[in-house]
Amino acid sequence: MNTTLNINRIGLLLKRFFIENKQRELTFWGITIIIFMLMHQTESVAMFLYVTGFIFAARMFKAFSYTPSGMHYLLIPATHTEKLVTSILLSTIYYFAMILVTYVIGNIAGTYLGNLVFGTDNQVHLALFNLGNPANGFNPGETNSNGLWNIFISFAIIQALFLLGSLYFKRNVIGKTIMAIIGISIVLGLIEVVLLKVTFGTYHFDNQMFNMTIPAGKNLFHGFETAGQILKYAAVPFLWIVSYFRLTEKEV
Repeated sequence: MNTTLNINRIGLLLKRFFIENKQRELTFWGITIIIFMLMHQTESVAMFLYVTGFIFAARMFKAFSYTPSGMHYLLIPATHTEKLVTSILLSTIYYFAMILVTYVIGNIAGTYLGNLVFGTDNQVHLALFNLGNPANGFNPGETNSNGLWNIFISFAIIQALFLLGSLYFKRNVIGKTIMAIIGISIVLGLIEVVLLKVTFGTYHFDNQMFNMTIPAGKNLFHGFETAGQILKYAAVPFLWIVSYFRLTEKEV
């Protein structure tokens, strides 16, 4: 088999997914449209996206939960790269796009149905797409943490984490991945606290006490925010690369 990345094989893997899960996908998206007919708040939509998204991502490699299905998956004539790319396209691009489509359909249908039933004259307001509009009080010179693009980046990071978790854990992927994220966050937080204490804590110098306080809401270093942005964008490809190597370690 040709080991180079083959678009046709990726297309066949995508086709296989939709053939095997057609009924489930149609049912889910129908339910999602009904939910969005009632749910219009941006925060609620984003939370729905994140929660249902990581559940979807955690099921990407569910075949490895049982040995026979795992053997069958590994024997599919496609490279590990193609299988991972397919999972990324499904869990990140496809899922996010379908949430937006169902959000639009549900919002429009809910608004017109409400006008018809209650005799109102409400206009369709797709708030999720207007988060970066200067008319909404958004300053282009500032970071808008609620912007659609930032929602996508946060979503992509979450999806990459749970995609990796689905490769590391055979069962109870969601719970184990969440516990792993909490554990790593606690460890990193403790390391940060220790470093800040050692670097900017209380010292005695020539019998005089020296204290340094960090003003709230101000950056500790001038480039700290830029470094944080770089790390945020680098997290997704890094997790994908780790997922690839984890997938190559799987054996029949």
